[in-house]
Amino acid sequence: MKILIVEDDFRIAEMYKEYLLKNAPEDEIHIALNAAESLKTIQNHDINLMLVDIYLPDMHGDKLIENVLKQYPYMNFIVVTASQESEKVKNAMQLGALYYLVKPVKLDKLSETVNDYKKKNVTLSKSIELEQDDIDMYFGRIGTPAVNSLPKGIDPLTLKKIEEVFSNQHEWTSSQLGEHLGTSRTTVRRYLEYMRELGKLTVSQDFGDKGRPEKKYKKNLS
Repeated sequence: MKILIVEDDFRIAEMYKEYLLKNAPEDEIHIALNAAESLKTIQNHDINLMLVDIYLPDMHGDKLIENVLKQYPYMNFIVVTASQESEKVKNAMQLGALYYLVKPVKLDKLSETVNDYKKKNVTLSKSIELEQDDIDMYFGRIGTPAVNSLPKGIDPLTLKKIEEVFSNQHEWTSSQLGEHLGTSRTTVRRYLEYMRELGKLTVSQDFGDKGRPEKKYKKNLS
């Protein structure tokens, strides 16, 4: 993927670039210190994603996005800025920005956001038709439980990780999944039972090689 970081502070831009490449060395990342430089970079490279600050020396970032979209209507944007003005947030949303991250942004949060976009992009490119859950995920995970509504002991990041595991392999026992994730069987079972209560999993008994009964959790595809 080709990414353009539009950030007037060179040190911050280099920090973003270094961290993103650490997690995805296959990406090609460019830096522009102002709007004019970013437009030249787009002309010379097939950029897929732009990380844009709002406060640039020659043009506000939302205006830059507006200008870029006139020439490149399918460009994707993530806003990374110190601006928390409601008007700027509203403008970014109306221009189709994928995310709006407020500085100082944690590097792992930035990387997670970029990777989330990449995952969604891969899903769209591989699938001819999508299930409603996949569409909801692309448009902001509409209908999934809010963080504050999760019961005690259920961490949203761990829950997301387990859901992703079931997307690749539809059936697991708690011991198999615990070993796969590097966590305890008891912890994994808590999440599996929660997903079962939501109707995402069905359960059957597996007696295994030693004849010991163990619950087998299977993703509900219906």
